[in-house]
Amino acid sequence: MITPTEFESPYYNLKSLIERKGMTQVEVAKNLGMDRTTFNLKINRSNGRDFTFQEAIKIAQILNEKIESFF
Repeated sequence: MITPTEFESPYYNLKSLIERKGMTQVEVAKNLGMDRTTFNLKINRSNGRDFTFQEAIKIAQILNEKIESFF
Protein backbone atom coordinates (compact mmCIF):
# COMPACT_ATOMS: atom_id res chain seq x y z
CA MET A 1 0.00 0.00 0.00
CA ILE A 2 1.24 3.48 -0.88
CA THR A 3 1.51 5.88 2.01
CA PRO A 4 0.88 9.62 1.52
CA THR A 5 4.55 10.30 2.30
CA GLU A 6 5.72 7.87 -0.39
CA PHE A 7 3.28 9.23 -2.94
CA GLU A 8 4.56 12.77 -2.44
CA SER A 9 8.23 11.76 -2.56
CA PRO A 10 10.33 12.83 -5.54
CA TYR A 11 10.44 10.34 -8.38
CA TYR A 12 8.04 7.98 -6.62
CA ASN A 13 6.97 6.57 -9.99
CA LEU A 14 10.59 5.99 -10.99
CA LYS A 15 11.31 4.20 -7.74
CA SER A 16 8.25 1.98 -8.24
CA LEU A 17 9.18 1.35 -11.87
CA ILE A 18 12.67 0.20 -10.89
CA GLU A 19 11.11 -2.28 -8.44
CA ARG A 20 8.55 -3.52 -10.98
CA LYS A 21 11.36 -4.15 -13.46
CA GLY A 22 13.03 -6.35 -10.83
CA MET A 23 16.02 -4.06 -10.54
CA THR A 24 17.62 -2.18 -7.69
CA GLN A 25 18.69 1.44 -7.57
CA VAL A 26 22.27 0.17 -7.28
CA GLU A 27 21.91 -1.74 -10.57
CA VAL A 28 20.46 1.27 -12.35
CA ALA A 29 23.23 3.49 -10.97
CA LYS A 30 25.85 0.99 -12.14
CA ASN A 31 24.33 0.89 -15.64
CA LEU A 32 24.45 4.69 -15.68
CA GLY A 33 28.10 4.65 -14.66
CA MET A 34 27.12 6.57 -11.53
CA ASP A 35 28.04 6.01 -7.91
CA ARG A 36 25.10 4.62 -5.92
CA THR A 37 25.33 7.48 -3.42
CA THR A 38 25.06 10.07 -6.19
CA PHE A 39 22.12 8.17 -7.71
CA ASN A 40 20.40 8.09 -4.32
CA LEU A 41 20.89 11.83 -3.83
CA LYS A 42 19.43 12.53 -7.27
CA ILE A 43 16.45 10.16 -7.02
CA ASN A 44 15.56 11.77 -3.67
CA ARG A 45 16.42 15.27 -4.92
CA SER A 46 18.62 15.79 -1.88
CA ASN A 47 20.52 19.06 -1.60
CA GLY A 48 18.91 20.27 -4.83
CA ARG A 49 20.41 17.43 -6.87
CA ASP A 50 18.50 16.10 -9.84
CA PHE A 51 19.07 13.99 -12.93
CA THR A 52 20.22 15.71 -16.09
CA PHE A 53 18.11 15.26 -19.19
CA GLN A 54 20.77 12.94 -20.63
CA GLU A 55 20.74 10.83 -17.46
CA ALA A 56 16.93 10.62 -17.63
CA ILE A 57 17.14 9.43 -21.24
CA LYS A 58 19.67 6.77 -20.26
CA ILE A 59 17.53 5.62 -17.30
CA ALA A 60 14.55 5.31 -19.66
CA GLN A 61 16.68 3.17 -21.99
CA ILE A 62 17.93 0.98 -19.12
CA LEU A 63 14.35 0.40 -17.96
CA ASN A 64 12.95 0.20 -21.50
CA GLU A 65 10.34 2.84 -20.62
CA LYS A 66 9.39 6.36 -21.63
CA ILE A 67 10.67 9.24 -19.52
CA GLU A 68 7.06 10.30 -18.91
CA SER A 69 6.54 7.20 -16.78
CA PHE A 70 8.96 8.57 -14.16
CA PHE A 71 6.57 11.29 -13.07
